[in-house]
Formats: sequence, C-alpha cells, structure tokens
Amino acid sequence: MSWSNKGFFLLDALLCVFIVSCLCILCFSIQALNVDYEEGYKDYQERSNDELEWILRDLNICECELNESD
Repeated sequence: MSWSNKGFFLLDALLCVFIVSCLCILCFSIQALNVDYEEGYKDYQERSNDELEWILRDLNICECELNESD
C-alpha cells in the first residue's frame, strides 16, 4: 500500500492546526492569569491601606513635653 501525497499534506495541516491551537490556548491562559494577578494585587493593596489607616486612627497620640536638661 502506498501513501498518497495528499494524505501527508492533510496530516501536516492537521498537526499545524493542533500546534497553533495549543499555542493560542497557552497565550490566552497566560493573559488571563496576568489579569487575575493584577486584580488580586490591587485588592491586596487596598485592603492593606485600609488596615493601616484603621491602625493609625486607633493610635493614641502622645502630646508629652520632653524636659531636656543641658
């Protein structure tokens, strides 16, 4: 049995489509992960700032006079 050239071209084309599909899925996945990371980092910064503001508001400011002796 001999293989026809059209069969090889079809197999090559199918392999190329599969490889390109895998690369596209990889690129879209990386982009989605990057967007999720940026959103998570912004949320983390906002929560940290809110917690720090809350802590600083609760601090009692000491208005003591220091006696400096010369």
